[in-house]
Amino acid sequence: MFIRTIILSLLAAPVLAAAPAPPVKEAWDRTRPQVSGAWVRAAAVPGRPAAGYLVLAGGGQPDTLVGVTSPGLRIELHSMSMAGGIMKMAKLDSVPVPAGARVAFAPGGNHLMIFGMTGAPTSLPLTLVFRNGKPLTTVAAVRAPGATPPADPHAGH
Repeated sequence: MFIRTIILSLLAAPVLAAAPAPPVKEAWDRTRPQVSGAWVRAAAVPGRPAAGYLVLAGGGQPDTLVGVTSPGLRIELHSMSMAGGIMKMAKLDSVPVPAGARVAFAPGGNHLMIFGMTGAPTSLPLTLVFRNGKPLTTVAAVRAPGATPPADPHAGH
């Protein structure tokens, strides 16, 4: 039985060697910021801006988000805060992304204001532009007006 196993192994070796190698998944570049959980809440009123949310994970060096683009749309970085029971929203020129830190764009805080979104797209490409790095592109799922945030897979980390 042992000799039969060795012979079969030797006969199979050339076939296995000729088989194509599985594709290599691109390694995560820890030196650059990464984006996850991108989603867009469609506007409740047609013609009004939609809101975009995501989580940035800082890379090995501090960086700064200076803008977000998407074909045919105007996107602004915004903050939202409450002061004396009054909601205040302000346009941001940039958002710092500290090395190794998480920066959330979430309902009730920093978010993307997306102007000009029409129809009912199911997804939206977003290109994040950083001061010190290359642009980073992701695809955001578009959810209905009033949709609640998707569950955070990193909650508790």
